[in-house]
Amino acid sequence: MDNQAVEHEKLESQIAEYEKQIFDLKQLIEISKSLNSTLDFHALIESILYTCMGQMQVMKAGLFTRRDIYEPDLTLHRSHIGFELDQELNYTIPGNHPLIAYLTANFGSYTYEEITEAVGDLSDIPGFQDMRPTLIIPLRAKTVVNGIIVLADRIGSQEFSTAEREYLLNIAILAGIAVHNAFLYEITTTDMMTRLKLRHYFQSALLEAKAEATVHNQPLSLIMCDIDKFKPLNDTYGHLCGDQMLKAVANTILNSIRQTDIAARYGGEEFVIMLPDTDPETARCIAERIRRNTEAIELPHEGTTIKTTLSLGVAYLSQDRDTTTKMLVERADKALYMSKRSGRNQVSLAV
Repeated sequence: MDNQAVEHEKLESQIAEYEKQIFDLKQLIEISKSLNSTLDFHALIESILYTCMGQMQVMKAGLFTRRDIYEPDLTLHRSHIGFELDQELNYTIPGNHPLIAYLTANFGSYTYEEITEAVGDLSDIPGFQDMRPTLIIPLRAKTVVNGIIVLADRIGSQEFSTAEREYLLNIAILAGIAVHNAFLYEITTTDMMTRLKLRHYFQSALLEAKAEATVHNQPLSLIMCDIDKFKPLNDTYGHLCGDQMLKAVANTILNSIRQTDIAARYGGEEFVIMLPDTDPETARCIAERIRRNTEAIELPHEGTTIKTTLSLGVAYLSQDRDTTTKMLVERADKALYMSKRSGRNQVSLAV
């Protein structure tokens, strides 16, 4: 092969490499747009996982992340894909674990073998070995590791190339920033005691949901609820005990509703739940479930057990009567106080 042919071949190779780099950059721009298109934490996690799976051609993906911005431990998010896990295990990496310290000091993508060689045995992390990770990638916001992506079972079983691992790191950088932004958004929209949404967030979400229901002719229901005799509980057992009961009731509400529903602390010991695409009978059943589960709460306190009950009111969006969200809330509130006047610890439907 003459020199001209050799130079031509080298030039074509360089052009192909530049074209690939341009394509990769365009892909990263699109990924960045996708990751920053939502501040909903659960939707963001799913977007990160599906992006990594699609780009790296793996069958399994999971993300260990903080429960909130102040939480040092990393817990496997429930949106993991492909892994068959023991639901009884708490898949959590302690914030002081050597793995997190190593990934903080050495930002990079690592195989399981590379990680265990660097930090030692990882059997002290519940279930981590059973996941059989192929690649481990940290997410960082500035210098803080706020997540760890775990990928497994690559299609074709070939090893990740250096270029692929560098590309995945770029995705991780974008994902780390997006997760941090989502945390900040959570702080501004969440009541930190109960972990329920704040009233101003709920009012905005209800406004959007009402518009959506009106346009698409979909049902929309609302539940207002209030802890019965909360002031006497506070006065008798103290505000610390009252706070614990607020947390317990809020947690019960969250565990009694669906992922599409939105629960908020409306004020003091009063809560509100928005149920999109939900008819009155289904809303009543959900309210009754919340009531029963709250009735089952047993809060230990100085050798005794404190119990509580909840009064609830259910309202269904009427396009004729509820011209504003305020009207819908007021009807649910009136139904709540109907429950109060009728003896408490019950569910009433708005008229």
